[in-house]
Amino acid sequence: MKQCDNGHFYDELRFDSCPYCQESGAGKTVAAVSVGKTVAAVPGGTPSYGADAGKTVGIIKKKIGIDPAVGFLVCVAGPHRGADYKLVAGRNFIGRATAMDVALTDDDTVSRESHALVTYDVKHNRFSLSPGQGRGITYCNDEQVEMVRPLNAYDVIEVGKSQLLFLPLCGERFQWNEE
Repeated sequence: MKQCDNGHFYDELRFDSCPYCQESGAGKTVAAVSVGKTVAAVPGGTPSYGADAGKTVGIIKKKIGIDPAVGFLVCVAGPHRGADYKLVAGRNFIGRATAMDVALTDDDTVSRESHALVTYDVKHNRFSLSPGQGRGITYCNDEQVEMVRPLNAYDVIEVGKSQLLFLPLCGERFQWNEE
């Protein structure tokens, strides 16, 4: 383990620089010139093409070879207004740190890690919203979220100063299958 100048601990065998600090670019997307698609950047600037050796891989990713979108969050108010965030099967953590799945780095009122959690349950084909481990309160449609609750299309999640509109891709009309 290595400690960065800001006090974060990280695995120096996995990361060239601290994944929690914005200098590394982790959590951002870059153009993959050879494929013409956008892929997640890993520290050091090399695009990730799915080398999953030794990693826990979501069931959909294992079946079809990619980690497809199951829904989206679109920031409709707050410092990230207009930004969109891809949701994948399983748990999607919302927080201020760049390592979060939904990284609201410019909203200083959002907890650094795990302010809230959006989950897509592949087995039951449904979404849910949970409060995270942070100190901040999570709201859904202006109601405080105190425990796991279902998440429906066009619900508005509020964390800190940010309001995120939920847009599901998977549901009754579409679901990724094994083909």
